Amino acid sequence: MRSSFRALLSYLALSLLCGALPAGAQTLITAVPTGSKPVALALNSNTNKIFVVNQDSNNVTVIDAVTNGVAAVVAVGQSPAAVAVNPATNKAYIVNSGGNTGVTVIDGANYSTASIVTGAKTPLAAVVNPNTNRVYVANQNSNNVTVIDGSSNSIIATVAVGLHPQALAVIPAINKIYVADMSDGSVTVVDGASNSSTRIYTGGAYPDAIAVNALTKRVYVANLGGTVSVIDGVSNLVIANVTVGAYPCGVAINPVSNKIYVANCGDGTISVIKGTDNTATVVTVGGSPGPISVAAATNKVYVAKSDGTVVMIDGVSDSVAGNVRAGSNPDAVAVNPASNTIYVANQQSYTVTVIAGASSAPFQFIPLTPCRVADTRHPNGPFGGPPISGHTSRSFAIPASGCGVPATTAAYSLNVTVVPNGPLGYLTIWPTGQDQPVVSTLNSPDGRFKADAAIVPAGASGAVSVYVTDTTNVILDINGYFAPVGSSTLAFYPMTPCRLVDTRHPNGPFGGPFLQGGAKGRGFPLLSSSCNIPATAQAYSLNFTAVPHTHLDFLTTWPAGQPQPNVSTLNAPTGVATANAAIVPGGSNGDIDVYVSQDSDVVIDIDGYFAPAKAGGLSLYVAAPCRALDTRLTLGYPFNGQMYPPANIVAAPCGVARAAQAFVLNATVVPSGYLGFLALWPDGQSQPQVSTLNAWDGAITSNMAIVPTINGSIDAYASNPTYLLLDSSAYFGP
Repeated sequence: MRSSFRALLSYLALSLLCGALPAGAQTLITAVPTGSKPVALALNSNTNKIFVVNQDSNNVTVIDAVTNGVAAVVAVGQSPAAVAVNPATNKAYIVNSGGNTGVTVIDGANYSTASIVTGAKTPLAAVVNPNTNRVYVANQNSNNVTVIDGSSNSIIATVAVGLHPQALAVIPAINKIYVADMSDGSVTVVDGASNSSTRIYTGGAYPDAIAVNALTKRVYVANLGGTVSVIDGVSNLVIANVTVGAYPCGVAINPVSNKIYVANCGDGTISVIKGTDNTATVVTVGGSPGPISVAAATNKVYVAKSDGTVVMIDGVSDSVAGNVRAGSNPDAVAVNPASNTIYVANQQSYTVTVIAGASSAPFQFIPLTPCRVADTRHPNGPFGGPPISGHTSRSFAIPASGCGVPATTAAYSLNVTVVPNGPLGYLTIWPTGQDQPVVSTLNSPDGRFKADAAIVPAGASGAVSVYVTDTTNVILDINGYFAPVGSSTLAFYPMTPCRLVDTRHPNGPFGGPFLQGGAKGRGFPLLSSSCNIPATAQAYSLNFTAVPHTHLDFLTTWPAGQPQPNVSTLNAPTGVATANAAIVPGGSNGDIDVYVSQDSDVVIDIDGYFAPAKAGGLSLYVAAPCRALDTRLTLGYPFNGQMYPPANIVAAPCGVARAAQAFVLNATVVPSGYLGFLALWPDGQSQPQVSTLNAWDGAITSNMAIVPTINGSIDAYASNPTYLLLDSSAYFGP
């Protein structure tokens, strides 16, 4: 909802309008009709639904983010003013500023409602702590906060705060809630465990908006007097009061870059505060900026002005990168990170504008000699033990490892191996600082050693986060990284998938004999294969399949001519055919070496290569991890043979640009039983004689796949009945 002070500044839209800004990559998709005076919105990232609060029509419009259609219109209380969503429980909490019903609870599964009578005056804002399933409602004219148990919808406590509480924020990890008290210059800190409170007088005048960086545990309070108060969330101490522009009325944080963006309603600027030293710079956007939101995955900032313009700021240069026209008097902005879509609630147009967000900056590849980043089987330390406990996550700051990865790295080419203590439901890896995505990287339901390749964007301090459902050791190996385009970076060139090596065939450079366990690694001269790889290739995007004769502890691949590194590419402890992708730098004469711990046949397929940039070369564009396909939902039954329809990755709600020429996917099969193989390839081409993964024992199996495309879609073939899940994390494009 628009801040109380910004509502008085709407006249600035006429007096401070600036000229047209350069066009950016953000594009208008549609405008969805809502009720009267939409003033707030919130996203449920798990269900892809947006809840829009319509203040004058006393209802909520629910938008389906996949179709951009209206899924439901739900009646709520009088003069609803704000909304908070708990994705874990699929509940939306609507704050009604008028009447007797303080909060209306909407069940996202069936849109039924429940009413909570708080007895408070002018409920104005709400926040949810998903860890405790508690809801906190700021009551502006009662000078208190209502605490609600999300399980029973009962009121647990009423906590006294300062005068006229205006806004709320929460740091779930430490279970603290922060309340901006507009009229007495204080911030009240509520301890979520005891519901006791502490008042902090920051020295700032008229606290109006508040946001937190959950990673650094710092709280940023925008004071209409022209400052931002910085509070340490652990000690409750005021660290700094940073001077910003006139009448700061909105604040948003990129936890990955540790930058704080402050919308100054009174002078047409955005203040950018560096979280490391609390210094501020200014970006001029004109007009009266207010609602502001950050797309951390693409490092873009979106701010709505009262004249109806949405301005995009590039988070790398902190400069205006484009604008698009929304509706009249936009009052709220939200970003869907999975689809890279921006939603703008237009108070006087009775619409929500849907905008396709801009892509990330382009990145290209720099190969590394394969190197072990982390192994939690080792003694305790930043890159060692202990094992990761079930239902917890742990971060690894890869630039601080001993693998020579620079701090400016944008994304990593990793191999993730799990060594579980028992069954492992799934592991997920993602950029530290972003919300944990609703995707999986690998599964090991029977507790076997298992590996899966992954291209993972760098998060805060260059770290990646790993979550596991069950306790397991985790190993991270790296074979290269992606960096801003430069003279030493390599572009990607997709190929129609092609089989390079199959040692089950007659003896030859690309055929038999099988690899002997424990013997010196065997070299493969890939540049002289029949797949027509050019001599300029310096690294290959490969898929390895091991067909062990008994069992296989591990397979390792590396550039020929170099010592064998202490890493692994795949594991097949049960002896079934096992596949894993790998980006492998070329060694002497472009060759690669392969070692196996026990006797095994090896199959190698290629889907592209990395070489110096020229015409046709592609760059990597990162995105938030997102589920692009789940045939358990789309088909409802296992498919066998070629899947129909093809998987339209560009049309999925995952923010992949239409210019994409190859997708970075994690493919997971859930077979009905034996699955000989799954193959993925560009739609519109003939099926190649390659495989993406195998599940001979019927186990849930995953593998990364870089799949070229010529029309935005890809085809899939399963030799036996299976469900297929495709998670998208990046793409290659011009």
